[in-house]
Amino acid sequence: MTDFRLQILHTSDLEGGVEAISVAPNFAAIVDNLEDSVDNSITLSAGDNYLAGPFFNAAGDRIFRDNDIFNDLYNELFNLPNATINDSYGGLREGGGRVDISIMNIIGFDASAIGNHEFDFGSDAFGDIISPDFRGAGLGDDRWVGSQFPYLSANLDFSADNSLSGLFTADILPNTAFQTDPTASLAGTTTPKIAPATIIEEGGEQIGVVGATTQLLESISSPSGTTVQGTNSNDMDALAAILQPVINQLQGQGINKIVVVSHLQQIALEQELITKLNGVDVVVAGGSDTILANDDDSLRSGDTAGNTYPIVTTNADGDPAVIVSTDGEYAYVGRLVVDFDANGILVDGNGNPLDEVSDLDLGLNGPVATTDEQVAALWGSTDAAFAAGTKGNQVQQLTNVVEGLVAAQDSNVFGQTEVFIEGRREQVRTQETTLGNLSADANLAFAQTVDPTVQVSIKNGGGIRAAIGEVDPVGTLLPPQENTFSGKQTGEISQLDIVNSLRFNNGLSLLTVTAAELEEILEHGVAASGDGATPGQFPQVSGVKFSFDSNLEVGDRIRSLAIVNPETDEVVDIIVEDGEVVGDANREIRLVTLNFLAGGGDNYPFPEFGENRVDIFQPDDAPRTGVATFAADGSEQDTLAEYLADNFPIGGDAAFNTVETSPEADTRIQNLNFREDTVLDITPELVAGTPNADILIGGRDFDGLGDLIFTGAGADQVDVPFAGTIARDNRIFTGSNNDIIDVGNRDRAFGGSGDDILDATDATGYRLSGGTGNDTLFLGTDGRAFGGEGDDEFYVQEGGGNIIAGGTGADQFWILSDDPALLDTPNTVVDFEMGVDVLGIQNQGADFGFDDLILGGNEIMIGSQTIATLNGFDTASLTAADFAFM
Repeated sequence: MTDFRLQILHTSDLEGGVEAISVAPNFAAIVDNLEDSVDNSITLSAGDNYLAGPFFNAAGDRIFRDNDIFNDLYNELFNLPNATINDSYGGLREGGGRVDISIMNIIGFDASAIGNHEFDFGSDAFGDIISPDFRGAGLGDDRWVGSQFPYLSANLDFSADNSLSGLFTADILPNTAFQTDPTASLAGTTTPKIAPATIIEEGGEQIGVVGATTQLLESISSPSGTTVQGTNSNDMDALAAILQPVINQLQGQGINKIVVVSHLQQIALEQELITKLNGVDVVVAGGSDTILANDDDSLRSGDTAGNTYPIVTTNADGDPAVIVSTDGEYAYVGRLVVDFDANGILVDGNGNPLDEVSDLDLGLNGPVATTDEQVAALWGSTDAAFAAGTKGNQVQQLTNVVEGLVAAQDSNVFGQTEVFIEGRREQVRTQETTLGNLSADANLAFAQTVDPTVQVSIKNGGGIRAAIGEVDPVGTLLPPQENTFSGKQTGEISQLDIVNSLRFNNGLSLLTVTAAELEEILEHGVAASGDGATPGQFPQVSGVKFSFDSNLEVGDRIRSLAIVNPETDEVVDIIVEDGEVVGDANREIRLVTLNFLAGGGDNYPFPEFGENRVDIFQPDDAPRTGVATFAADGSEQDTLAEYLADNFPIGGDAAFNTVETSPEADTRIQNLNFREDTVLDITPELVAGTPNADILIGGRDFDGLGDLIFTGAGADQVDVPFAGTIARDNRIFTGSNNDIIDVGNRDRAFGGSGDDILDATDATGYRLSGGTGNDTLFLGTDGRAFGGEGDDEFYVQEGGGNIIAGGTGADQFWILSDDPALLDTPNTVVDFEMGVDVLGIQNQGADFGFDDLILGGNEIMIGSQTIATLNGFDTASLTAADFAFM
């Protein structure tokens, strides 16, 4: 039989953005209704309760002080003055994040995990938001009330954090012990705000709640002294070893209903963690925005479920356990209703251990979308949901103020678009997106005004927090829509759009890296990519394109990488081909990135690799230039606003119109799990000479990549390698006369008639044909060379591996020109003719001769080194007359 029914209303990643203005009141109204529908109900968050952006920033406006917004709110919330406390707040002040925390205080959250974004402004800002600022003997002088719930993390060490160590307690206390309400203020009591765990009492039962924070915290946020216990990488064994003693303490107090609120960012980690923990019944997962839902759940338009609600599994004891998660930004209220037996084991309605989703009452369990329709369905009408005194009404009072403040931002417009500009989490952390491209392009354009040598722009997808545009009720992606309140027209991109998308507003930094380091940097960018993963380190780029295969080992995923002209998309430098760095691995590349990444954020290796760093952003209090002055020069928001104004100006003929593509059609970042690699594919250029003597230089007269070059008559010269590392795959025909051709990798060159020189010394994979005439061919590595008609000369360099045919005439095959040990692979001569052709050997010393050779089979050897093979020929029959030595 069942002994205790518990409802857990849950969320994570509230991260109030622009959408929160309309949906946060709905969220509060739904919680207000649902918490009364079950006798025993608690409300939990898995962290990331606020985030930089317009919502967070609005709370810093003086209107909250001057218009008594917070004073009125908390006097109403605490029913002040009353028969017990004849006092009220009169001095509560504005401050970033205080709207976010006030919404949570109104809703009545019982506890929250600490996420990574709580630290984005540093530990001091986190402390200021959650701790009270009591002044004087009465309430009238208090400046802030702080959070009225505990923040939990059992795997963070606060001891060296001057801002938070005083707010932390290692004791496991009731969640009410963390409240800084009027009674605490008047008593002058010191109240903790952070703990590893807490105890919530509901219906005469005690529920233990333990917090866990991502082990990557120090690389993806900005704690000031707070450190992660144990490893700084995702290691669930290590995390379980830290959490289990805290769980044991709860069990030691007789608590047999235990919830973990965890902010691990990838739900797969919570699925792994639960199997390593004893005594845990429920995990509320945060950071991944994974929507769990069943077929009977109504989701927002365009949303899909990543798994069932809940995920039913087992803990380390083999007892039933469940994992819940839902999307953030107030989009859903997660609702879990479960039954426990007397031993604290999750059971179905018949008292049997829970072993599948259908054992639960699916009519009660699942995500509740925070839509107007859902609110009206629960309350009977929206008027009832937002009546005076309701949680929905109190939250709405706050969001109405925020709406008025952000409307001014929405009236400040900079560019125009015909399409939805994709920047949603699931896309921007897994594939190339239009907003990722647009922002990276803007950063590159600005950087090049400071330093014209900058070629590449790299930023992290996790820094893009929202798309620019709207999704209609049937899932259609639309450009920004008209806002009659602010005066913005459909398609216009406003300050609010930019601030909401690039909420962190990082500055830009220039760095110099080598070609090999650029590959390693992008390898890190895709190192965490894979099925179901949405890593914040995933790159968005400009001035470069690449392909990757997430099925390969980490560190070997980049298959092709090229620097491109951002205006034409033409390849200007090949960095990686077939997974290997091409050309000089130490050649330098100047790039622009975010100062967050330049400092090692998201574990990017810029501090190890990047040299000659120059920060090109200005302080917030510096004078601001250009048409956009709402953000500091050289910041992400400023560069995007200026780029839009320059390229897609309001009232101009051009509007942004690049439509988002699926991974199958992405070209800048190509995921080889979805498409073929075309990064290095070639668009041939036809280059024609004149009847006169032409001199055609790669990189000047043609790009040298897959070109068709015809010079015609005249003593012509074609030099492909001058095009640089991209030089390859050209087709060259020089026609009549005595021509000179220097070829690149995989080039095919035909000299035609005349005594031609074909030079492939530094090339590989080429095809050379001399044609008629007495031609001279210098060979590189793994090529094919045919002399044709005439007395031709072939000179082998260090590489080897060539297949050589002289054709008709008396040909010279100079099969060795240096130390035999430098010859990687023997060369093969396929048509040597005794008495006509000659085999030449150079630079082996004055005394070296025929007797120093070892001949047998089809091989010619010096010591143990084979220097050449003669196809279909027994070399033992060769005589000294067949050789020439120099």
